[in-house]
Amino acid sequence: MPLMSRGPKTLWIYTGVFLFMCVLVIVMTQRAFPLALCLPSVYLMYSEKSGIKNAISVGLIPVVLVFIPSLFHSVILYLCLIGCGILLSRYVRSRQHGLAVLAPACLLSCAFMLSIWILAGAENATYKSVVTGWVQAVMDQVAMVYESMLSPSDMMQFKMSRASIEARIIMVFPAIMATSFAFIMWLNLLIVSGIKRDLSLKEWRCPDWIVALFILACVSILVRIDALNAFGLNLLILVSQVYLYQGLAIVASFMAEYNWAKIFRWIIYILILSQIYIMIIVSTLGLFDTWFNFRKRIRNTKGDER
Repeated sequence: MPLMSRGPKTLWIYTGVFLFMCVLVIVMTQRAFPLALCLPSVYLMYSEKSGIKNAISVGLIPVVLVFIPSLFHSVILYLCLIGCGILLSRYVRSRQHGLAVLAPACLLSCAFMLSIWILAGAENATYKSVVTGWVQAVMDQVAMVYESMLSPSDMMQFKMSRASIEARIIMVFPAIMATSFAFIMWLNLLIVSGIKRDLSLKEWRCPDWIVALFILACVSILVRIDALNAFGLNLLILVSQVYLYQGLAIVASFMAEYNWAKIFRWIIYILILSQIYIMIIVSTLGLFDTWFNFRKRIRNTKGDER
């Protein structure tokens, strides 16, 4: 086996490490969950070393564990993650950064929704009843935490509003899951961009026609039809996430243009992602970038200062 160009390690070593990670994700899914979330980017990096066909072949080797009944569901999850890695690798190579997040997120969303329908069929239940059970279980855990944190009056207010909160969560459950999967793939893309220096995400822009989806979502919310309200709210959440990423790209471009220290950049990113109101502001920034092209204005301003 030939040596790798960047050091004395051989392709055999990379293959062994990659296989170990893959088997670990299947055998110890819960404990290796952080690794599982990053598996698509790990696959991409391995495929860069070994080639596309070899990476797919090696990635499919752990699938033989599917014959162990206790590992069946873990293998299915693993296959979905490897599929995400294949899609991520393909679209990163073609410089389609938006699709590098969208396509794997759609794969995970479809697989997740299919699993719900299968579970509902096995339990002779409906999709809504399954999701309702999950939401109620989560809210029970939240209530237990709140009991030790909130005052009796605040706890009573939470109990009174719990039913409406659960109903709203159930309504936007598809968007919650889709945005969660998209966020996971966005993190994988960030990991890849940290290794592939030629991958500049701060210049990314979503297509201008996304504005039409934003308008459609707003109109659907205003129409007094429950089905359209639910559709519009879910669509608005999805579109807002797209503009959040565009807004973050603008913020990253601004900080890079003015050579901000990395420690301050990380503080800004954490602040944005931890505060919902700041996230809304950044999403709005991404929306208006469709017309104002803020990154061009930032570069022009920097040029004038020089």
